[in-house]
Amino acid sequence: MRLHPENVPNYILDSQKRCELRGMDRYAIPQQQNIIEEQLEKALIDYKKLFDVYDPLVHQLFQLVKGIPFVLLVTDDECTLIEVKGDASIKRVIECMGIRPGAKFIEEVVGTNSIALSLSLNEPIQVIGSHHYQPYLHTIACYSVPFQFDANGTKKGTISIATLVDYQSPLLLSMLNSVVNSIEREIRLKDFNKRLNILNQVIIESSKNGIIELDKSGKITEINTIAQAMTGWEKEFSIHNSTPLGSYLNEIREGKDITDVEVWITNEKTGKKTVVLLDGIPIRNEYDLVIGAFGHMKDVTNRYQVKERYNYLAFHDELTGLANRRSFQQTLVENLANLIFKDGSLAIFLLDLDRFKFINDTLGHEKGDWLLIEVGKRLKEFLPDNASLFRMGGDEFTIVFKDFENEDRVRVLAEGIIDLFHNSFTIESYEFHMSTSIGVAIYQNEGDQPIPLFQRADTAMYRAKEKGKNTFVIYDANMEHSYFKKFTFEQELRNAIEENHLELYYQPQVSLCSQEIIGLEALLRWNHPRFGLIMPDEFIPLAEELGIATLIGDYVLQKACHQLKSWKEQGYRPIKISINLSPQDFLSHTIVEKVKKGLTDSDIDPQYLELEITESMAMDVTNATEMMKELNRIGVQIAMDDFGKGYSSLNYLKNFPIHRLKIDRSFINDILIEQNDVKIISAIIHLAHSLNLKVIAEGVETKEQADFLFNLHCDEAQGYFYGKPLPVSEIEGVLSK
Repeated sequence: MRLHPENVPNYILDSQKRCELRGMDRYAIPQQQNIIEEQLEKALIDYKKLFDVYDPLVHQLFQLVKGIPFVLLVTDDECTLIEVKGDASIKRVIECMGIRPGAKFIEEVVGTNSIALSLSLNEPIQVIGSHHYQPYLHTIACYSVPFQFDANGTKKGTISIATLVDYQSPLLLSMLNSVVNSIEREIRLKDFNKRLNILNQVIIESSKNGIIELDKSGKITEINTIAQAMTGWEKEFSIHNSTPLGSYLNEIREGKDITDVEVWITNEKTGKKTVVLLDGIPIRNEYDLVIGAFGHMKDVTNRYQVKERYNYLAFHDELTGLANRRSFQQTLVENLANLIFKDGSLAIFLLDLDRFKFINDTLGHEKGDWLLIEVGKRLKEFLPDNASLFRMGGDEFTIVFKDFENEDRVRVLAEGIIDLFHNSFTIESYEFHMSTSIGVAIYQNEGDQPIPLFQRADTAMYRAKEKGKNTFVIYDANMEHSYFKKFTFEQELRNAIEENHLELYYQPQVSLCSQEIIGLEALLRWNHPRFGLIMPDEFIPLAEELGIATLIGDYVLQKACHQLKSWKEQGYRPIKISINLSPQDFLSHTIVEKVKKGLTDSDIDPQYLELEITESMAMDVTNATEMMKELNRIGVQIAMDDFGKGYSSLNYLKNFPIHRLKIDRSFINDILIEQNDVKIISAIIHLAHSLNLKVIAEGVETKEQADFLFNLHCDEAQGYFYGKPLPVSEIEGVLSK
């Protein structure tokens, strides 16, 4: 039956014409083309995105057109039917026609149909009754709407309504079109949400901070790996108020904003602790109702540890780990304040290590630091629980001793500390017998105001030094005047250098063979304007303590060189002057340049200047040897002073570029009666001569001592037998003879 063109859409007419041109038999029921089962299963998988949103929306369509029997058909981009849903009777009818999942609705096989036209024209199409090419479909009205979505590339297809011609209605196509639009929109929304979720996961996981999201019930819906490492929690875990973090997150879930709250977190699996700054906001829906919580945690553990470290260092000594001066002051103030309101006792011990500066200057600061650490360990292990140890700086330590019964307990503790130093300290191959001087100030609460305990302990400590060190002194009121006198003495010593109150005296050094003066030792004196002539052993230790020994050494070097120049200009015969170097002088990096400058400025022959060093100053063999070689290159003489009572191995002498050994006076005193001293002196002389060194004996007081030394083949001597130290005006008279 031919259609009247005026009643038929062009796309129907065009399709009919194509079918005729193909020679299709209008009245023959076509042989359907079907895909195999595996292909159908694959198509269902490929269109899963569609079917994930399909059922709820088509259910609404079935509800809207209740009373009209129809089926919904879903086809893919090749017109293959992959889903049939709807009225059972119509499904049976179309199945009899070969229309079932897997069948292809291509125009070349089934003629004009809405599925093929909708897919090819990409628009909604209806084919009603006789508009179908083949009469067996004339009882059916079909409506098809194309769809498109992305899933591993673009997917196309159609969704169609098939009903009996008696139920045809243009509204069916309109409603179907609306449903298909909703399906496409829902797929896009799901894709967007999925991408958004992926982006959210990327952001969450790429964040350097911990992130947690909760739902309304307190269950974790999102948590990144950093937050998991902090807490030990995982997705679906329900938080509780038993932890600080849980309590704060629940507060957020109840509608509270939180900003920069410091929270300690303990991992519930590993026990690891983390300090975080917590920020959090409630998650609200479109009705402003709280439906969850979002928490953001910044790990500030390192910052916290640095802060704790700073706080620790503020009250602790970095070298020894002991409490420091600030901690001592705070502890002292607190304890004195307590004594105002309740009975108790308190004592301050101030310890100063004897000879530490010498060891530090000789062996270097690294070994000095090691020694301070070891001293701190010994003291800490020894002290009772009611005594606290502090390092004040340098070689000073303090102890706060409280709640003791009486002064005897203070004395026992002080004696124990002194005994503690009887055991030697070993640094590499060197063994040292250290000692300490202790000043003690006791305060016992009798209603008085707090007193300056530390100052009094300091005064007592200096009295212990004056008593010969290696002892303790408990403060009494009579010491205050002595402390003031010492303080004044310090100021005057500084002024003495500037005001030229220091003077060199010269003691003759004599050849035991010729009995001629072959040299002079320069010895320093302080012409004090009130106390008269002060010997060096009374002020040199103070100068070393004040750090001005190098200034005094520079003064002596300058004066000695100037004196050699003066005698040269006055026509005196050339004579050697020996000057003593302090440890600070010898270890100074500038000593060589200073000696060069002194010789150059005075225009004197270097062989007439001799520098005396002690064995202990040469304990650091490598540095000492290098320093002596540099001085030797200048041309000055080097003598080893006080030989025999130091700490160096005799074996080192072969490496030292020295010219003279000075035997210490302690061996000379009893040379006529003590055989051991004779053996020692004889051995030293023999050793020195085997190394081509001269030997000079110090402290020769009698002719008998001089003769005895001559018989032992000692080369030179000095002492009161040959002349006491004299000022320039008097020694010039001796040299003129």
